[in-house]
This record gives sequence, structure tokens and C-alpha cells, in this order.
Amino acid sequence: MADHSHTHLSPAEKLEEALETLRKNNLRITKPRQTILMALLEQSGPITIEDLHRQLAPGLCDLATVYRCLAAFEKLRVVRRCHFHDGTSLYEMDLGPDHHHHIVCTACEKVEALDFCVVDGLERLVRERGYSDVSHMLEFFGVCGDCSDKTPLPKE
Repeated sequence: MADHSHTHLSPAEKLEEALETLRKNNLRITKPRQTILMALLEQSGPITIEDLHRQLAPGLCDLATVYRCLAAFEKLRVVRRCHFHDGTSLYEMDLGPDHHHHIVCTACEKVEALDFCVVDGLERLVRERGYSDVSHMLEFFGVCGDCSDKTPLPKE
């Protein structure tokens, strides 16, 4: 499991950690895999598979390859899938101590990272009960301040 201290890895260190994880699990380092990882590292937040594919160089790989790569990366915990209220799945890197959750504005769909995790202790308890390969997902939903300011309060 990743160390959740407050030391953050540089993008180059995250890329090398991801590539090392692929090597340890006998996945070849192909140009599409490396480029997908680099594109994920450039994101400021989670991204859909389709948007990620659009950011890749034309002809590098098809959409099905991006789906397969992300599925493999998720299984190895190199990326994590975020499930949002509208059923959309978005992906982001999941390496090092940068574990976090999100708050999603239900009006404008802005996504912000919450750098504090209150669930790590519960996850540790689950492992102490003998479970392995434990993970968790926690996302918050609400209306951001900008959208709240634009929407008048209902009259009673």
C-alpha cells in the first residue's frame, strides 16, 4: 500500500514508479502505455477515457487500447477510477502519498481534490481482519460557492 505521508513525488518520479510497477507485473513498456501515463500525469484532476484519448497523438492507439491500458493500470493500482453521481467514470494517477478524495459540484461539475482522508484508519482495520487487496472510494457532492451565489434561494 502507498505511503500516505506528506512528501509528494514529482511527475518524473511518479512516471518511473508507474513504469516500475508495470515491469514488476510483466507488462511491457509500450509507447501507448507510456504516453497514456504521461498524459494522466499532466492532468489537474480526473479525466474521462474519451477525453484522455483525444489528448493523445493521432494514430498512437485506438480507444479500445486506452480502455485496456487503464483497466490494467487500475488493477495494478497505478491509476484509480473515480465514480461520480451521473455514472461517469474518470481516471487519475494513484501513486505515492497523494491519496485523496474529491468534492464534485452537482451544478457545474467542477471537481476539487480533498487532500485529507478519514477512511485510512478503517481500511487498516479491514486489513487487520485478514482482508487483502483492500481499497476504498469516497466522493462528496454539493453545490460550489460560485454556483450557490448564482442560484437564488427558494422562497418559503
